[in-house]
Amino acid sequence: MILPILEVKAAPAKGADTDIVAVYQDAAKKAIPPKGPYLATVGKFRKSEGFAGRSGSVQSIPFAGKGGAKHALFVGMGPAGELTEEKARNAGGNAFQKLLTEKSTGAVVRLDSLFGGRGLDRDLTETRLARAFAEGLLLGAYKYDKHKSAPKEKPKGKSHGPARITFVLKDKVLSEQVAMELAIVQATAEAMRVTRDWSNEPSNHGTPEYFAEDAKRLAKEYGLKCTILTEAHAAKEKMGLFLGVGQGSDVEGRIVVLEYTPKKVAGKNPEKKSKDMKTIAFVGKGVTFDSGGISIKPSMKMEDMKHDMTGAATVMGGILLASQMKIQNRIIAIMAFTENMPSGNAIQPGNVLTSRAGKTVEIINTDAEGRLVLADVLDYAQDFKPDAIIDVATLTGAVMVALGKMCCGIMGNDEELIQAVRRAGEDNGERVWQLPLFDDYFDDLRSDYADMKNSANDPLGGTIRGAIFLKQFIKKGVRWAHLDIAATAWSVTHLSYIPKRGASGLFVRTLAKFASDFS
Repeated sequence: MILPILEVKAAPAKGADTDIVAVYQDAAKKAIPPKGPYLATVGKFRKSEGFAGRSGSVQSIPFAGKGGAKHALFVGMGPAGELTEEKARNAGGNAFQKLLTEKSTGAVVRLDSLFGGRGLDRDLTETRLARAFAEGLLLGAYKYDKHKSAPKEKPKGKSHGPARITFVLKDKVLSEQVAMELAIVQATAEAMRVTRDWSNEPSNHGTPEYFAEDAKRLAKEYGLKCTILTEAHAAKEKMGLFLGVGQGSDVEGRIVVLEYTPKKVAGKNPEKKSKDMKTIAFVGKGVTFDSGGISIKPSMKMEDMKHDMTGAATVMGGILLASQMKIQNRIIAIMAFTENMPSGNAIQPGNVLTSRAGKTVEIINTDAEGRLVLADVLDYAQDFKPDAIIDVATLTGAVMVALGKMCCGIMGNDEELIQAVRRAGEDNGERVWQLPLFDDYFDDLRSDYADMKNSANDPLGGTIRGAIFLKQFIKKGVRWAHLDIAATAWSVTHLSYIPKRGASGLFVRTLAKFASDFS
């Protein structure tokens, strides 16, 4: 799908059929009439209390638009003193869903109304507010309809909803600042579109080879270096765990390595710039379908296991966005794609596999396969001498039991690194919560027949045990953090700018922000 184009102009664009107007509340929870052409209209609502400007509410008024727009769309922002970036994002998402309902073909955002709230948080500047609202609009515009036959009245290749959204503001200096923010929003939405598209791809189409070839195409488009490892390469690298997971499948696995290196920054001290540059490794689990293998999963909701490669998809979106932001750190993104299937060739409980690091693993549960895939590629990632490693994976269902669907878990071996990732998440409204990584938990993974087991014999502390397993493959002195995104990767229902079903695209922004700030 093609996303709407965002732009800033001093006057409404021709052809826009809907005015979007932000409406705040006063202390009595009544709508505050915005200055400008909609003061009288909102004033009537204030008296009738038909629309109070409550956060999360929207009100469409047909044929009430001004300056060429046919319709007006009032978006409730709640009390200005309670406004946050995340609330602004959700307001933008609510606005876009209403634009779809009203079949708008072009919309105008009246920035004066958005900026007119009283008592804005000091950190919530006008540009950050505009960016958050725009993110809600554009991220809410996503739709996955690749495999649907196109209706004659709307052929494929057209945008979902309005083709263009114009942010209207007369202040020239502020307009330039907002335009720069909108460019970042456009890049963000495109990167998250890739992540969502990859995660939503049915596994009969989205094979390891498919993702490897698409990664190669995107690498060329974004100016990244791309290396693809086949199973033959993985065998030479002695990746026994990665190969073991995929040996029950008829499709071959692939490991994709993308590299982003910032261009030299012109200036007085280019050597200092180069010296300060850090190398960050993003590692993503890419199990394109997870049946559970011999330890097969229940049939209920098994179709969602096409999303088990969302860690790799998130890493892909993260490096694409970081490259568009032109961050000044080097990024290595490693995505390991394979399929976990039961067959006569599949690994069996009781088997012992040897990892790239030389450590042996007794297989207790073939459905604890993600950690096996990650262990080998985490070991491989350390060959690049990174200053930090962040792995991203839909690793455990246990994280949903612990934290619910509204945040992901983080664990690692470096507190400063963990807090840096958390801050990056908070900056984007993406919640990250730290779980402990007690070394005692490894006692549950000790094996009589190998160096370790891949799973314990009970479900307790599953998320921590998964991370403790991964920690065994991190060399001394290497800073590492693990994001378990199993709860937030798909079917997130509490955010208006995220599809209610299918991939969320969450944590792409967190990765890019972290990479930008890391020093």
